[in-house]
Amino acid sequence: MSSEAEWETREASPTNLLVKIYSFSLIDNNRIDRLETKEFKAGNYMWKLVICPNGHGADQGYISVYLAITNTSALPSNWEVNATFSFCVLNHSTNNYRYSLGIARRFHALNPEWGFKKFIHKRVITDPSNGYVLRDKCIFGAEVFVNEDKAVIECMSLKRFDKNPYKHEIKISNFSTLKEKWCSGVFTVGGYKWRIEVYPNGCEEETGRSLSIFLRHVGSNNLTFTRRVIASIFQGHGVSNNRATSERVMPYYAISIKDKLHDLKHHQHFVVLDVGFKVPKIWDGDHLLSFLLLKIQIKASL
Repeated sequence: MSSEAEWETREASPTNLLVKIYSFSLIDNNRIDRLETKEFKAGNYMWKLVICPNGHGADQGYISVYLAITNTSALPSNWEVNATFSFCVLNHSTNNYRYSLGIARRFHALNPEWGFKKFIHKRVITDPSNGYVLRDKCIFGAEVFVNEDKAVIECMSLKRFDKNPYKHEIKISNFSTLKEKWCSGVFTVGGYKWRIEVYPNGCEEETGRSLSIFLRHVGSNNLTFTRRVIASIFQGHGVSNNRATSERVMPYYAISIKDKLHDLKHHQHFVVLDVGFKVPKIWDGDHLLSFLLLKIQIKASL
């Protein structure tokens, strides 16, 4: 809950609720701690204004005001509503409303009401010279604007992986005679099928300059790739190009080429492959994105 309200003056009356309290002095005389207005509708939800004439907790020198969402039993489980709201009180002397500046809050089952502990000091509102109480009548109001929820909601879960990485060795014979593209056989890691694609003379803008290697998913049409990673390796040198576009699920893999002269790895470069999953129903709890950690080592004999 917010503490003190910041103010602005407007001539227009509130759009959602206007409540007139007669015999205002009797509230304090009878030690009434909480007043709740009737329900009103805003943004297809039901609300009510809660006025605590004697403040909240230790703030008894103030009038506290809150906005509460109602009829929550009709809302779906795990409901939440984002709303921007403000409260006001009429100044009878100037015929203007003193509004709290609008604040945005998230209403949910654990916190169904928001407002101000120190909306206005009791001494200020009860002083006749300030104009808030006229002939023992005081007028409060509320405006509520529900923020339409257009956010994309995604559920993710982590999947355990073997600390010992899967290793897949590939030997390419007659490498110098390869043309535009070479593909390995299909192998399975993490429940998914993969293959290695090698472009001896590079591909796209790396054609004629680099050796390009791809880790490619094979199989289900329900699996959508949102990132393509290219590890382009110069003939006899290191990585020249590593591109990525967007992030989703992140298996890791390593690529290395064996140096036949010195029996050492020529180069090893860690890159990230992102795999996107289509989620048919966001809220049914059965379609969760999984993080698969995958480390694949490729040794291509030159």
